[in-house]
This record gives sequence, structure tokens and C-alpha cells, in this order.
Amino acid sequence: MDFNEQLRLFCERVGDRRAMALILTGSGQTDTAALLLAALQPQRVAFLLTPETNTFPERVAQQIELSPDPNWLREEVHYTDIKQVYRALRTIIGKWSDLPREQMLVDLTAGTKVMSVGLAKAAYALDLGTIYIESDYQQNKPVPGTQRLIDPPDPYEVFGDLEAEEAARAFNTYDYLSAARIYADLARRVPEPDQVTYAALAQLAIAYTQWEAFDLQAAAQTLQRLLSKPLPGQLAVHHHTLQAQQAALARLVQTIGAMAQPARALATLQDLDAVLPLLGSLHTNALRREAQQRYDTAALLRYRCLELISQHRLATHGVLAEEPDLDTLKKRVPNLDQRYRQIERATGLRERGLQPNRDGTYSSITLLNGYLLLAALNDPLMESVRPLEIRRRSRARNQSILAHGFRQISEAEYRDFVTVVEQLLDQFFAIGQRSRSDWEALYRFVTV
Repeated sequence: MDFNEQLRLFCERVGDRRAMALILTGSGQTDTAALLLAALQPQRVAFLLTPETNTFPERVAQQIELSPDPNWLREEVHYTDIKQVYRALRTIIGKWSDLPREQMLVDLTAGTKVMSVGLAKAAYALDLGTIYIESDYQQNKPVPGTQRLIDPPDPYEVFGDLEAEEAARAFNTYDYLSAARIYADLARRVPEPDQVTYAALAQLAIAYTQWEAFDLQAAAQTLQRLLSKPLPGQLAVHHHTLQAQQAALARLVQTIGAMAQPARALATLQDLDAVLPLLGSLHTNALRREAQQRYDTAALLRYRCLELISQHRLATHGVLAEEPDLDTLKKRVPNLDQRYRQIERATGLRERGLQPNRDGTYSSITLLNGYLLLAALNDPLMESVRPLEIRRRSRARNQSILAHGFRQISEAEYRDFVTVVEQLLDQFFAIGQRSRSDWEALYRFVTV
């Protein structure tokens, strides 16, 4: 059978399919490349050539009665060097940077077996499309006229479970951004039903990424979108937890909005149910950073937990830490200033008392001053911890490069600081008559 008849039959099988860009490999025979060029009519063509095949493009063009296009790209490679093949493909991608990679098709038919393996691996790594011409065989030779165009299965469809394992490892070690990227790639490339599962896992990883960055509105919306559809089996077991987390995020968004309104700030801080979602977000974020041995970041988050606990307890006494009205408080507790000075002395601080600024207002209450004031008010939170302990144990945190210092804190310093945070958390939940374990479980991110 002559080539023109082979081409006619091949074009019938290909139909109306066309290619934007085609990458071919030089070889001893030109039929495969000629069939692909004539049938797919690519607008851009690149050749991977060796010194022995450098005339291949001209021979292919002659076979289909074309003039070689001066815009055809030529990259010289050694077929057994997979790294060289990979670099050549990268060069071609760079020159075609205006095209999406999925519009670039790599032909795996020609060349040696080593070359085909290298091309397949490189195309997979670079997210390029692949094609292959399949034929019937007789006596180990292809039968002319039986050629047909095949799209090899994406290796993700076969080996996607390996990528999924890597995504799960990233997810369960709190690298949610990497997990989201891998899961989204899997969802784009594998067939159903795995596609649905990976898309849902990508969405959850995105929600957790947003939550960790305290992009709370976005996290709440992402979780809501995830829960608007039936969860795949891997996540269905966490449905109750995810629903509760979405509700907690929605409440936290409301709290943040209320705190932005001066008239509502004090009442919001007085409400334990309004405070717990933020406290839970900070606390479990700190636990994840601790597990990653990022002690400076964990200490920063723990410190904010201490501050929030103080702000809530002060609010129950009618004090807004940001803009305190201590004159009203001192009228209610006549000897408050005297008691505050006693606490200052016991904590090793210079006596300052509760004195207003020159304009009659009071400065915002710092963390330590907040606990001094709570102790002076005989708040039940201070039954388990003295302000001196808070001052001493938070000193290491203050030396962190993320606070006021110029170094990283050690694990031992961090653990020492955490001791006082844990004591105050236990007392805080005892006062509020809430289950600390249930609260922690709600804000602990699920594993996959």
C-alpha cells in the first residue's frame, strides 16, 4: 500500500481533530511524523533531533509535499539522556510560552524505547499532552493502512495513588498549600470517582490554608461550598466535624465584624460563645506550629491566647482592654488602685497604680497589666496562677525574633512558657463550665 492511501485512511480515522502544537522525534522512518503533520495540521512544530537525524524535518516535509517551515523548532538531544530530553522540552515550552501546555502534544511513537520512556516521563513531569500511532502487526511488522491515533492514558490515571499519598502526607503534616496543589492537579487529571474525591480534598485543603492565615471570611465560604455537595467517602466520616467547623467560622466572622463596631465591642468580648471560636483558632494553630517545631510562631499564637483570655475576663468586669474606663471600675471597687499597687510590688514591678494619662483617659491595657488588674479584682481566673509566673514565663517569648527580641526561642523555653498558658486555659474553662476537650476537638483540623 502506498503512502498516500495510508494517509487517506489515517485521516479518516483522525476525523476533524487538529493540534495546535506538535513535538516530534527524528528517526530512520518518516511515515509516522508525516501522517501526524498531514492529519493534525499543527500550527507549530518542534523536532528533537540527533546529529544522525538532522535532515529528518526536510525528509518529512518532502514526503507530504510541503516546504520545510523556517519556524519549525529544532532541538538537538541524545536519546539515551533523559535529562537532555527534559531540558529540550523545557526550551520548547519556553519558546511557546503563549500556549497552554495541554495544547502541546508529544509524539511517543518514533525513536528508541529509551527515547520513548524518556519522552513519556518528561511529558508527564511537564504536564504536556501525549499521542501515539498504533498499528496492527503481522510477523512483528506494522501493517500499512492500519495506523490509528491513540491518546496514551495519563500516568496520573495509573499512578495517581502515589501522588495522592504525597498529598495526604502534606495535608497531615499541615502543609495545606502543597496538599491543595497536588489534590487539584489530581482532580484535573484522573477520571471519576477519584476525581470527585480529590476535588473535595483540594477544597478542604484550601479552606484550612485560608483559616490558618486568618482569612476567615474566605475559609467560611470555602467550607460552605464543600459542604453544599455530598462528601465523598474519605471525608464523609468527618461530616459532623466539618459542619461544626463551618458554623464556628461563621460565628467568628460575626464576632470580628462586631468588634469593629465600638458600641458592640464590650458586649461581644463579654460573650464566651463569641470568644471561643477565635480562641480555638489561635490555640489549635499554635499546636500545629508546635508539631512542626516552629516554636517562635507557636509562642506568638499562644501569647495571643493569653491576651484574649485576659480581654474576655476584663470584659466581664465591664472593662474594654483597648479603651478602658477605669474611673467607673474604681468607683465600684474603692480600694482597687491600692490592691493593684500591691500586686505590682509582689510581681517585682515598679508601682504605677491605675493612673490616667494627662488628658484623663487610660492607655490600652497590655497583657501583663491585664492579669495584674484581674488579680487586683480577685477574678477567679487568677486562683491558679500568680501574675509573677505569667511575667517570668512569658519573658522567653518576649525575646523571640517575632516579638521584641533578635533570636529564636528554644523548645525548653517554649515549653516553660506553655505551662502557664495551659494552667490558665484549664482555669478559664472551669470558670466557663465548658468542656475543654470538646472545644479542642472542634477546632482540631481533620486528617485524611
